[in-house]
Amino acid sequence: MLYARMNQTITVANSYVINQKILSKACVYRWGIYPLWLILTTTLFFRSPIPIDETRYLSVAWEMWLRDDHLVPYLNGLPYSHKPPLLFWLFETGWALLGEANEWWPRLVGPICALFNLLLIRHLASKLWPEDALVALKAPWVLIGTLLWTLFATSTMFDILLTCCVLLAMIGLYDAANHSSSTGWRHFAVAIGLGLLTKGPVILLHLLPTALLVFIWGKSCSIRKTVWYGRLILAILAGALIGLAWAVPAALSGGDDYASAILWQQTADRTINTKIHARSFSWYLPFVPLMIFPWLTWPRLWQNLRLASIKQDNGLRFCLVWLLSTLLIFSALPSKQIHYLIPILPAFALICARILCHLDEQRNLLPELTPALFMALIGVFLVLLPKVPGLSTLQWVQLVEPYWGAGVFIIALSLAGLVVHFRKLSVMSLATALVGSAFIGFIFFFQYTGLQYNLRQAALLIKSYHERQIPTAFVGDYQGQFHFLGRLTQPLTIITPDSASAWAAQHPNGYLIYLEKNQPQQAAYSQPHREHWLIFRTAEHALSTTQPKT
Repeated sequence: MLYARMNQTITVANSYVINQKILSKACVYRWGIYPLWLILTTTLFFRSPIPIDETRYLSVAWEMWLRDDHLVPYLNGLPYSHKPPLLFWLFETGWALLGEANEWWPRLVGPICALFNLLLIRHLASKLWPEDALVALKAPWVLIGTLLWTLFATSTMFDILLTCCVLLAMIGLYDAANHSSSTGWRHFAVAIGLGLLTKGPVILLHLLPTALLVFIWGKSCSIRKTVWYGRLILAILAGALIGLAWAVPAALSGGDDYASAILWQQTADRTINTKIHARSFSWYLPFVPLMIFPWLTWPRLWQNLRLASIKQDNGLRFCLVWLLSTLLIFSALPSKQIHYLIPILPAFALICARILCHLDEQRNLLPELTPALFMALIGVFLVLLPKVPGLSTLQWVQLVEPYWGAGVFIIALSLAGLVVHFRKLSVMSLATALVGSAFIGFIFFFQYTGLQYNLRQAALLIKSYHERQIPTAFVGDYQGQFHFLGRLTQPLTIITPDSASAWAAQHPNGYLIYLEKNQPQQAAYSQPHREHWLIFRTAEHALSTTQPKT
């Protein structure tokens, strides 16, 4: 009897210890994501707004603020029809509350949206797999540790905000299909409206494939086709009304050309007939391993696939339909950019989190070390970067020192040390290693590129010209690089290369701004700009020399 009681006491004690370890692990997974997000956010301190996209969007918001026109976006004095206004409204809202058009608030909007991505994916995972709380805890870690998402999480662009809309819509869609929830349809409709205000009808390309293929992932026995598709149409119409609540007044206010652009040219024309970023169907394929690095390099992810029951797992089918159907559609569209795929990365993160939560106790040490090995190889590559053929000709690559690669290599060694100590690799440690490497990468990259991605000095110089009423003209295609950085209050004159001489003759005390391939021998001001040179020439100098093609 005494022996049995002792065994019972030991069993209870062991169970208590195990439960405490589980609770401690869950606590770290739940709260540890916040300091990791904060580390990523601090990279903003090591760089200025990046031309051309970030500087352009800041300039659009700045001109809306200057004009006190919150309906029609403007760029260099003209209506800007390429993007809807939600991101610009977020910038202006912060400025209105703070009383000034500062720089730090709009640059924080992207990271705040990224934090909402992490919270929304956790919420979605808890709905997809309510019986397994660990999936919901791991999913944000997989997302923050996915290279493409990590690189854009702090950007002042539309894609992370659009990802918030997509996640909200998917939460609503899954609720609507599996719980016959009217609240789910309302969330879906609101998300469509917000997505339309974020990046236009592209939101529908992210949502409709999954919604239309509901009978693959939903509980088909409880879904009637006529009811489902009827409610789907109503939700789309409700979302469209939210978008039209801005688009119609903006079209009336912005003029016929602007109305045509936002109501047609930026939807059907740009989606189907565009030549902007036009690429082949398979263009995304070679970039996929980089986009989802480092998870692709983890053998356990592939080994655990055999434990996944797609037929029995509605949540897994939902994510696979979401990921594959959207990727197929974006591959079929002519216009392609890497960051267009950011809103489908949560689907990938959810799949990984689910698969990696399957129990597989028989693990060899070498496969668990593989991601650390790949990171170490990247570190070595960065050390050798200035000697890599094809890349060594880039201006900033010539300035790279071994410290960047050495830092990544040390992180890889630390990750390997943790694997050896615990005899396994964890989602948390791999995500942390990736974020740490990205943090180092941001610091060193923008240190080496210097003025190539920092136009503040040039923008302030243009502002001084304007204040002294010195004529200034940009030769070529101006993308709003200077307006916000210099807080310019008037449009910059834009001229073609062919008319530069005539403009210089009419404004002998003026300055012309060029983008050229080669470093100038003589200029009033010059700086490297990406892989070009930004050059200020006096009108007198412009007249006395034959300018190369811009």
